[in-house]
Amino acid sequence: MGRVALIDQLREGRVVVGTMVSQVRTPALAVMLAEAGLDFFILDCEHGSYSSESVADLCQMALEAGIAPIVRIPQISRETILRPLDSGADGILVPQVETAEEAKEVVAWAKYPPLGRRGAVVRRAHARYTRPPGGAFLEERNRATLVAVQIESAKGLANCEAIAEVEGVDSLFVGPFDLSVSLGHPGDLAHPEVSGAMRRIFDVAKAAGKVPGIHLADASKGSEWIKSGGRLVSLGGDVEFIVDGARGVLDGVRPLL
Repeated sequence: MGRVALIDQLREGRVVVGTMVSQVRTPALAVMLAEAGLDFFILDCEHGSYSSESVADLCQMALEAGIAPIVRIPQISRETILRPLDSGADGILVPQVETAEEAKEVVAWAKYPPLGRRGAVVRRAHARYTRPPGGAFLEERNRATLVAVQIESAKGLANCEAIAEVEGVDSLFVGPFDLSVSLGHPGDLAHPEVSGAMRRIFDVAKAAGKVPGIHLADASKGSEWIKSGGRLVSLGGDVEFIVDGARGVLDGVRPLL
């Protein structure tokens, strides 16, 4: 395929930068984001309204464009994990993971035996529609599939050490806004309790050999959290790029109107 899997880039110690996509449905968006130089995008099926067909189209175009698609699923279940991975997603992002047991269930549906119980099919986007040797293909997909779990509640924070020890979990991914709400400081990411919790999750991830990840709606905070150890870093999103970008253009000419 001529493309290094996102998880392999992370295993090499790279920082990868992407964005959150929640509204735009055209598959051409994947080409645009690749042209911008991003490493990945997160297709938000938790708060977005994407159908299975839209997910498949965007993942397919992303693979052709050379940018990694990650799908944030709405909930933990066999179907919500299996379908995007079969459609070619490089990985999944799972919201509101609060216990090691939940993390183990995620791994069970995301990984083929012997690591999990993912149902096997080959002639789909994740196999480039070929018929590869079964055993070797399943082993390769297990190795190349990124599993990131979001820690974004007080309960998840309390259990983050146990979650980090689950085999098959690759990244602890901070959900800052929901975490701030759960800790009683809605939207105040600078509050010492919130920022301290975020840094604790990063520290736990690094100690367990997992990738620290984070989504920051305010892209200007990206360098701060990369310096703190973030390596799977999502900045802004399609809404921010369109609305704030358009507002910036308009603000530049408004004095002349």
